[in-house]
Amino acid sequence: MRQRVRIFVLIVLCVLIFGILLLAASLSQSSNPLDRTKYRIIIPEGASSRTVAQILEKEEILKPNSSFVFMAKVLGMSKHIQAGKYEFSPSDSLWQILIKLRRGAVIPADQIKVTFPEGASIYKMGEILRAAGYSEADQFQALVQEGIGTQLRQKYWHIFKYIPSESLEGYLYPDTYWFFKDARPAALADAMLKRFDAMVMPFWKTAAKDTKFNLHEILTLASIIEKEAKLPQEKAVISSVFHNRLRIGMPLAADPTVKYALERPTKKVYLGQLEINSLYNTYKRRGLPPGPICNPGIESIKAAVYPAKTNYLYFVAKKDGSHIFSASWDAHQRARQINR
Repeated sequence: MRQRVRIFVLIVLCVLIFGILLLAASLSQSSNPLDRTKYRIIIPEGASSRTVAQILEKEEILKPNSSFVFMAKVLGMSKHIQAGKYEFSPSDSLWQILIKLRRGAVIPADQIKVTFPEGASIYKMGEILRAAGYSEADQFQALVQEGIGTQLRQKYWHIFKYIPSESLEGYLYPDTYWFFKDARPAALADAMLKRFDAMVMPFWKTAAKDTKFNLHEILTLASIIEKEAKLPQEKAVISSVFHNRLRIGMPLAADPTVKYALERPTKKVYLGQLEINSLYNTYKRRGLPPGPICNPGIESIKAAVYPAKTNYLYFVAKKDGSHIFSASWDAHQRARQINR
């Protein structure tokens, strides 16, 4: 009888030890031990542990289907999570996250709302950030033009493999964002790359087979379409003009690319400016420029992949923002005369 009791006690002890080790292992896990980037996250008032888990999983602080809800309940923390602004990192362990939420490690920082319109260049984004009161707008511009950090390159390797240069022009998705005023430039770039990943990459995964161009080339073409098209319904038609020109080896002759090359661009491109010696001068160089000239939205990207079927080679802008499209030089000249 005593032997049976001893065996039973031993089994119970083994189960308890195994449970403790399993609990400790779960609490010590993190979403990404190598990513020490700090993210500012707001936990709303009255949020349940399940809601908090969804917020943290969406921001990639927690792994999908994490044991956060279970551990919060087991440790008696479910009803003690405090609302507020927190600073988390993907390298934080589950235990560290739970402790922060229990203690209420609130970060006193103001948020700013920033809207980057479709077609905004990196330079324009810097202007928008400065106007919104973000003090590190210059550092942000330098970061996304001259070289992003290793951590972000590793995190978005499936995007960076398409980028032949240091500049992220074309890959910073235009949208409305909320940033903390003291957020690091890398955190801004991360948010915009994450949005690009969500909006563009699923489309590209299925659309890549329908075009001979790679993603970088499509974004380059989309950025020109974005700048040329004032009306959404004309994007595919404008795309067809550029596709037709590329097919026959005709220069794209797109004014927006010349403006991008100018140090001080003017609203209208003048004849003398067309002589600028730049890889972005599509009047003098055939083919696509080396990269995007702005950050296009998804509709322009779709138009770049799926142009309308036309024989147009020219278009001229009307005063209302629409265009007259022509298949021949003579017809184009008549359209220009009409719109003078």
